[in-house]
Formats: sequence, C-alpha cells, structure tokens
Amino acid sequence: MVREWKSVWKRAGCLALLLLSMCVLTACKEKLTPHTLMESMSQNMSGITSFANKVKLDIELEDVLYTTSVSMDISLESTSDPKAGHALGRAHVKMRGAELESVLEVYQVMEGGRRATYSSLDNNWSKEVSEQTKGSVITIDDSLFAKMSDSVDDFHIAEGTVDVNGQECYQMYGEVTGENLQGLLGGQMLNAYGLVKLPDENAVSELVIPITFNIYKEKMLPARIVVDMSEAMNGLYDQFEKTTNVNSYSIKLDFDKYGEVEEIRVPEEVKAAAG
Repeated sequence: MVREWKSVWKRAGCLALLLLSMCVLTACKEKLTPHTLMESMSQNMSGITSFANKVKLDIELEDVLYTTSVSMDISLESTSDPKAGHALGRAHVKMRGAELESVLEVYQVMEGGRRATYSSLDNNWSKEVSEQTKGSVITIDDSLFAKMSDSVDDFHIAEGTVDVNGQECYQMYGEVTGENLQGLLGGQMLNAYGLVKLPDENAVSELVIPITFNIYKEKMLPARIVVDMSEAMNGLYDQFEKTTNVNSYSIKLDFDKYGEVEEIRVPEEVKAAAG
C-alpha cells in the first residue's frame, strides 16, 4: 500500500512539474495587449537606423458636376543617421474629364540644422527649407509609435494572425484622432501631397479615423498600416456644408527592408535644377 501511494505521489509530482513548465512557457508570459504591442513597436523602432516602405493612396471625391480621383503608388526610403529620406512614385489624377499621370520624386535632408525638401513633378525641381524637423513622412521619427501608446487602450487584437510580405503578423485595429494620425503619417500624406484641397486642414485633427496595424510577429516591427478615412472625410465636408461626397479615401503603407537602406544623398544635378 505504501509503495502504491508513493507511486501515485510521484506521478502527481511529475504532473505538477509539467503544468508548472507549461505555465512558464504560456500562461505566465506577459499578456499581449494593444498597449504592450504598441510599446514593443515603439522600442524596436527607436533602434532602427533605416527602413523602406511603399505607400498607396486611393481617393475619389464626387461633386455635382464632376468626380475627382487620385491614386498614388510611392516607394520611400528613410535613414536616421544622417536623417534623410527619398520618395519616388507615380500619381494618376482624373478631374473634370481630364486625366493626368505624373512622376513624383522627393529628397529630404538636413542642411545647416534645417530641413531641406527637394520636390519634383515630372522632373521640374523646387526646394523648400523649414526650421521644423518633425512630422515628415519620409524620415524616421524615433517617437513614431510612442506618442500613440497611451491612446490604444480601446484597440483590439485580432484572434488569428495574418500574412504580410510572406511573414506572420499580429493585427491590431481601432480608432485614432486626426491629430495622432498627422503625427504618425504627416499632414502631406493626408491631403495626397497637395493634390486634394480639404475644406479645412486644421479641422482634420479633430476627426476620429479607423486604423489597422499589422505587426511582424518575429521582429515586433510594423509591417502594414491601413487607414480608411472615407467616413470621417464625408463628415468633414458635411460639417462645412460642402456638396462633395467622399466615395473612398484610403492610405496603405507596407514596411520592409529594416536596416538595409544605404545613405541617402541629394544628387548634384537635383540641387542645381532646384536653384
């Protein structure tokens, strides 16, 4: 009888040890929440020296007499030391029966402590210098996601993972203010780099906008950001008593090539052409 009880207790001890190990490996890990997910992205982004991403904008605005549509596909590269960015892509615009397709290119670098932006539309270059060094859409902002970590408590994490660029990703979705979105993407991107005239650009900061983050599971870095501003923009036009109907207003960014971008320099011929 004693031997039998010893055998039972031995098996029970092994079971308890197994359960304890499972707890350590699974249940006892820090629970994944929107806040911890955003913090992980923020911490990992702060150590990133460069990345590349692709931006796709699709906008359609319908008025009484005509429809305006803007589609853009842009490839961007960004480095943090030196702080610089390069964007190259195409814009297709349909307005009042006319169609226009143009090549866009932008270099953004620091010159004498100020931000210099070289912009080109169909190889017609111009230069703009600004004292402001934050809010650019093509250079790294170390606080890219840190500023949003306190505003994601109402976000949700999807039960399953998704595939982005052939890699497994978490998916997190919720709503952000226009102000947070401007800080994340930059105001230029929200108005399609000046191709869309909003009724009041300052009022955009007060909007509430749906956003979806896909995060690389292994790297804990952003893989994709999808923003659907259609409903929010409809409300903005209604607020200012405009007849414009916003059929679509979406932005998608795909991130890849972390730490692989070479130093970005403005070509001498671009500097000369910009004057």
